[in-house]
Amino acid sequence: MTDCTHPLDPEFVHAGDVDVIGVDADDEGTFFKFALPCPECSEALEVHAHVDSVEEGAFDLPLDDARYD
Repeated sequence: MTDCTHPLDPEFVHAGDVDVIGVDADDEGTFFKFALPCPECSEALEVHAHVDSVEEGAFDLPLDDARYD
């Protein structure tokens, strides 16, 4: 369990620092698990994000990692 209590400010969270570490489901539906460092203290965090909607994307797959560099 982490001691980090800093709020996640999206201004300081960058896509290149985030990794998907899992997909799961609970009573609320599907959620993704992400690993990222806290922008303030660098503590390793696991973040769960529930899926609110699913829409067709305007991009080609597979995604190119260079777009996030």
